Amino acid sequence: MNRLLQECSVAETHANISSTVLRRVTRRLARSLFIAAGLVAIGVSLAYGWPWSTDMEIQPSIQPQEDPRLPPPDTIPRHGKEPRMDLLEAAENLHNPVQPNATSIESGKRLFEIYCLVCHGPAARGDGPIARKLEEPPDDLTEESAVELTDGYIYTVIREGGTIMPPQAEGLSSRERWDVVNYLRSLQRKAEAR
Repeated sequence: MNRLLQECSVAETHANISSTVLRRVTRRLARSLFIAAGLVAIGVSLAYGWPWSTDMEIQPSIQPQEDPRLPPPDTIPRHGKEPRMDLLEAAENLHNPVQPNATSIESGKRLFEIYCLVCHGPAARGDGPIARKLEEPPDDLTEESAVELTDGYIYTVIREGGTIMPPQAEGLSSRERWDVVNYLRSLQRKAEAR
């Protein structure tokens, strides 16, 4: 009987040890999972608080059909933006400082194809892919009246925009606008030669 009691006692002790170990392991596992879940929650909340996670719709930007804000009158630009100029004043006073060499004309062609071709067409005749959809058709820049315009006038129209033409002052630097003028002049010479 003693032997039987000893065997029961040993079995009971093993069961107690096993359940104790199992409880400890379960507690440690639960604690580890709780800590891991907490770290994930903290990480996610931190990630959404960083600047790169803001939605694109919540940002300072120019809304559709809204012009960029112009600087106050009579101020000096910090980044070298040119002052506004009347078209007639520009026609008389602005002179093309960029020589119409092959580099300038090639640069002007590339920029014309990006910014101007959709309205004015590949040969600047006002027959671009979207010209038919506009209420007022774009000007044919190879006509005699356009050829007679000064470089300063054309440059200012590119910079300030026209009746329906958007201004390109933000998209093109001063040098790039003169390159477009040089390319346009080469197109006009080609049209005159025909």
